[in-house]
Amino acid sequence: MIDLHIHSNYSDGTDDISDILKKAEKFGLKYISITDHNNCKAYDELNNSSIRNIFSGKIIKGIEMNTKILDIPIEVLGYGIDTDKMNSITENLYLKTEDRNKLEFTRLLKKCSELGIKLNDNIEKNYDGKIYASKYLHTAIIQNDENKKFIDNESWENSNVFYRKYMSNPNTKLFVNVDDILPSFDKVCKVIKDCGGLIFIPHIYEYRENSNKILKEILNKDIIDGIECFYTTFSKEQSDFLVNICKQYNLFMSGGSDYHGTFKPDVEIGTGKGNLKIEERVIKNWINKVKTI
Repeated sequence: MIDLHIHSNYSDGTDDISDILKKAEKFGLKYISITDHNNCKAYDELNNSSIRNIFSGKIIKGIEMNTKILDIPIEVLGYGIDTDKMNSITENLYLKTEDRNKLEFTRLLKKCSELGIKLNDNIEKNYDGKIYASKYLHTAIIQNDENKKFIDNESWENSNVFYRKYMSNPNTKLFVNVDDILPSFDKVCKVIKDCGGLIFIPHIYEYRENSNKILKEILNKDIIDGIECFYTTFSKEQSDFLVNICKQYNLFMSGGSDYHGTFKPDVEIGTGKGNLKIEERVIKNWINKVKTI
């Protein structure tokens, strides 16, 4: 099995690198990739520490970069990258995480106020930017049942769904524009290529009602190398459709759990919500195109 979409505590995961490697070894994974958001600091540690010996499989150097397309915030995976070069670029390409969170918080709070969403008076005073604005404000929103009229039941129950369905969806009144915060899709793809990497589109169906038009726009650009066809929340029909797209457009395939540790407590490395189990053969057509450690 493989898992090429894992987050550590160098971004928004909760596990340190040694814990991730121990779990990957425990579950018998053959290939993994630690794909933290907008940085490759995990690989600084892996390159300069004996902890690499914990895991007997291969590691593909990776990153998940925040970007935007059609005014919608999305993510792009880069595999086989020069992590030193990437780290030097991303330091200047992105705002510090807390600064971005605070900007998004201010914008989302304004949207909430305009809609009449009822929030605690200390909501702004107590926010320090250390967690996502969507997660912090979602927690505040669901404290008052009167706010149920503003978001659907699925989003009420899950802050990640709330982010995808509302905060990052231009079709809703809670959409937060991040054009001035995030680099463009074309820019991010160029950075990955400049760092010697392959470009993959992750979890396309996480973009909900915008998924198909995002995928169409990306395919029309003829710039990506592959698609994450196997993912924790995908149905068999969705994975099958993406596999066929890869065959039609001559693209590579990948897959991953999007493991975040306790941040997503129902998602485990390698198996997602229990039955992911991505076979090694999925990456046989491109594994020889990237360096592994």
